[in-house]
Amino acid sequence: MDRSSRLGREHEIFMTWVQDRGVHIRGIEPARFSERGLGIIAQRDIKKGEELVTVPTSALFSEDLIPKQYKNLHRSISTHGLLASFMAFGDPVQTCVYAAWRATWPSAEDFQLSMPILWPRYVRSRVMSSTSTNPVPSTGLFPLPPAIGGQWARQNPSYTSHGAANLLHKQEMRLEKDWAVVSRVLPDAEYDKYVYNWLIVNTRSFYYELSCVKRTRSRSDCMVLCPFVDCFNHADRGCVVIFDEKGFKVKSDRDYEIGEEIYVSYGSHSNDFLLTEYGFVLANNKWDYLHLDDLILPMLDSETQARLKEARYLGNYTLSSDGVCHRTQVAMRTQTLGYRDWKMFVEGRETEMEVEDDEAKADAHISREVLSIYHNEAKNALECLRNGVLQDRKEIKAVLSKRWTQIEELVRPSVLG
Repeated sequence: MDRSSRLGREHEIFMTWVQDRGVHIRGIEPARFSERGLGIIAQRDIKKGEELVTVPTSALFSEDLIPKQYKNLHRSISTHGLLASFMAFGDPVQTCVYAAWRATWPSAEDFQLSMPILWPRYVRSRVMSSTSTNPVPSTGLFPLPPAIGGQWARQNPSYTSHGAANLLHKQEMRLEKDWAVVSRVLPDAEYDKYVYNWLIVNTRSFYYELSCVKRTRSRSDCMVLCPFVDCFNHADRGCVVIFDEKGFKVKSDRDYEIGEEIYVSYGSHSNDFLLTEYGFVLANNKWDYLHLDDLILPMLDSETQARLKEARYLGNYTLSSDGVCHRTQVAMRTQTLGYRDWKMFVEGRETEMEVEDDEAKADAHISREVLSIYHNEAKNALECLRNGVLQDRKEIKAVLSKRWTQIEELVRPSVLG
């Protein structure tokens, strides 16, 4: 347990505020942790299946609470962008009701340290020297991992549509699209203020959709802000979060001892995704994986890609602690097998001996042609960071060193055996 202190007066006010709004909290309380900020701990021993929090629908902040006139101004904006706009620029008489809640949110300075989208431009998109904090294009090194910074995707732009690489660019495009609407309808709006509120919504919202209501938004845009529940930190295993027309509930996933931190799970996300969208990486993440599309797809000619597409195996290639996924095996066998043998493998008609022999060939090819590149990239990045890069950005350097170490450890067994 790394709890450093009890919370201040603003959290006492917040607790009173949420309870006045009908939020019921049982056996848990917020606490501040030295390495992770705000979190939730058990005030007493808790049994599996206990209902820890209930939040009524009336306490949620959703687009339904935004005045129709304000919504009509923002036609074509996402729910995400609309919620951020109203929190930033809505009528203070209407938004002041959330003051107690907002006082507990991360500061703009917190986001600048943790969110890659706010990091200096040379960290996000340019190569670095291993001996200087200044970008030096000749080195070919990028501080951000490839799935976040998208350096391999940018080198092969025709291959980016199949997978989830280039996470930061996609996030920037979402923000840019929302800001284009806000800046048009509110010409005096401050960009930094909007970005801060956009990131608040991005990092603290919950998926919310009722089956009895006809969907008018995409699934990814069905979101609300949920007071107190947004104080839980994320783990790859956590408490069960349930929602229905009455609101949200959080139920314990296991027994907890008094003083133990209690988590929820945001979903089965890789650490690259978590760093991009939430500003942290987990030390232990059973869902962690590396995205391989930007290395594999350029290896495949148009005929091979067409064959894979027809078989529904084009793209979404990954490496996890269990090794490369089956989709990767299928793609790589187009390079190590003839068409007839590849077709037999895809259709599951190989003999056991053929499977073992073909798998060994495919594994060797993947290690040599794909994973060795990732391994070298990780080693070079770690050497770059050890040798003084980002010395004046210690928080950023620490999280990047942590992530690159995880990447090197994930790839190493497949490369070195």
